Amino acid sequence: MTDAPRRVLVVEDGTEYVEGFERLAAARGLAIVFLRARDLESALAALAAGGPDALVLDVVFDRTPEDRLAGDAEALVARFGGDRARAVRHLATHQGFYVLDALAPLLPRIPVVLAYDFAAEPQRLEALRVRVQGLCGLPDGTSLSSALDLLL
Repeated sequence: MTDAPRRVLVVEDGTEYVEGFERLAAARGLAIVFLRARDLESALAALAAGGPDALVLDVVFDRTPEDRLAGDAEALVARFGGDRARAVRHLATHQGFYVLDALAPLLPRIPVVLAYDFAAEPQRLEALRVRVQGLCGLPDGTSLSSALDLLL
């Protein structure tokens, strides 16, 4: 009897992570299925369809339409003095944190990799780990190969 392949959910607005991970896994002979979600809604659907063994979250979603961004845009518009463009830009450049926040109560205890360098903000990482115990960040310059190792 063979083991089922590991399932890794990758939440990103492009395809760079999934394509890179697929190439690396194939080169290493690893049995991993990479599932891609483009936004919070598709990540929720993927989780509902069956829990992944690991999760990767991009942070910047600058290719995502405004109506697909997670977070309270209207509250941010008010916070930014009515500047809607600034509020949307904030949501897009921090989207991975908003998605992580929404997914946190639904995540089993699995490795979660957020494409963010916490080196200057270790207290932020520790605060996030209270809700997502398997969370780690990716220091700037981390290779995809090293990121894949974190998922295994």
